[in-house]
Amino acid sequence: MQSLTSVKKTILLAGAAGGTVEVVWVWLFCTVAPLQSSLVAEEIARSFFPQMAGISAVTAGVVIHYILALLIAGVAAMTLFRMLGRKSKLRNVVAASVVALVAIWATNFFVVLPVLNPVFVTLMPYAVTLISKIGFGIAMGWIFAASTFALAGETRQSSLGRLALR
Repeated sequence: MQSLTSVKKTILLAGAAGGTVEVVWVWLFCTVAPLQSSLVAEEIARSFFPQMAGISAVTAGVVIHYILALLIAGVAAMTLFRMLGRKSKLRNVVAASVVALVAIWATNFFVVLPVLNPVFVTLMPYAVTLISKIGFGIAMGWIFAASTFALAGETRQSSLGRLALR
């Protein structure tokens, strides 16, 4: 059984990794689309603070994005392992993580954002934003599955070895 500190570190790593996957994916999309990634960050901030603009909005958008990513990882950790158990197989943890993030995406883009910030919904094609959330789910699921938090009874080396492509 992992210590509470180790569990917190796993959640922080999973949230940061998932959030970073999204940032990198959106940045890559923006390099080939007529969209500035800073506008995406500004619109994230405007979802919470409608009057924000400029560099303060960009900074706030990035901070908000990562706070939300950490919250998602925390809730996912509590929920997924109650549902799946701590000895779940890698594919089950990753699949459940992806399903959870797709559900969050659907709720955001079809329920919350059209009311809260309709401009954000129109910035990128749905497929781009969906792939972003799927990437988050994969990264988060792999980190949960590799941790002894997810796979009680295994050593860190054996659980990390499960991630190796064979």
